[in-house]
Amino acid sequence: MARSRTIVAAVAVLAMMTATIARGTAPVPIDGTLTIVGSDTLSALVLRWISAFRADHPRVVIQLQTPGSASAPIALLEGAADIGLMSRPMSAAEQDSFRRRFGYAPEEIVVAHDAIVVFVHPDNPLTKITRKQLDAIFSSTLACGGRGPIHTWNDLIPGPGISGAPILVTGRNSASGTNEFFRERALCGGTYRPDVVVWPGHGATVAAVAGNEDAIGYAGAGYVNGLVKPLAYARDDDAPAVEPVMENVMDGDYALARTLYFYVNQPPDRSSAPLRAAFLDYVLSDQAQGEVGQEGFLPVTAAERETQKNLIRATIPRP
Repeated sequence: MARSRTIVAAVAVLAMMTATIARGTAPVPIDGTLTIVGSDTLSALVLRWISAFRADHPRVVIQLQTPGSASAPIALLEGAADIGLMSRPMSAAEQDSFRRRFGYAPEEIVVAHDAIVVFVHPDNPLTKITRKQLDAIFSSTLACGGRGPIHTWNDLIPGPGISGAPILVTGRNSASGTNEFFRERALCGGTYRPDVVVWPGHGATVAAVAGNEDAIGYAGAGYVNGLVKPLAYARDDDAPAVEPVMENVMDGDYALARTLYFYVNQPPDRSSAPLRAAFLDYVLSDQAQGEVGQEGFLPVTAAERETQKNLIRATIPRP
């Protein structure tokens, strides 16, 4: 089942700057509705942030819709979202469309870090995979330099007792930022094979591989569970395979790591909407970033947090 859904939660906003709250002044309530649209990857994390926000501020309505990263630029362009969620950077074409409409670029805010994990059924003997092998399994173009396509498990790992069954290749649909990231990073920018079975959500991809011994798939690290077996990944054939664990992502050793973003439509000559500014400020707070790891992601670094906060600090209404 797709995890994309609309979640309407009653939440109220932080109404003052941190300095004001520190003085003990009661926060000023902010009324209104905030609409957030985009990445399925970020849905569980953003829902956690909304829930924590709601615990202290139960008055403002936040609508969360997560059909995929590709929906975020469209929603921002059409004025249907206050915040766009993306598990990939906004493309040059998407940014150009935004600039043509509004005359300035969308504001990009880094909110967390993630990794894409390739996995198989637990009974599969495979423990690692290379970029060339992934490209030969998933793509029709072999842009990473493979000698030919790989269609069966025996083609991938020849040997006695290895199944000659076709590999059931699964992944994300084209609306997903994960689909595009994987295509660029693991397939060297090539083209997916037409027989790749695509799903609208990470959970569905994991479930498909968990239920079929001949399947292989990929998903965000936060969605990978004990029902599948993660594979170590090697960028090159002669490079060591690196386990997809958070310490390797933090060290920069795992090649399928990525950044997760919020995008907003912020005119350069105008203050941000108070409700949106308050929620963005919360997302970069100690509390919110402390919850990132509970969804299988990595928080932004201290330097990144300060940079992102500087983007919104001047737009938070002062008392």
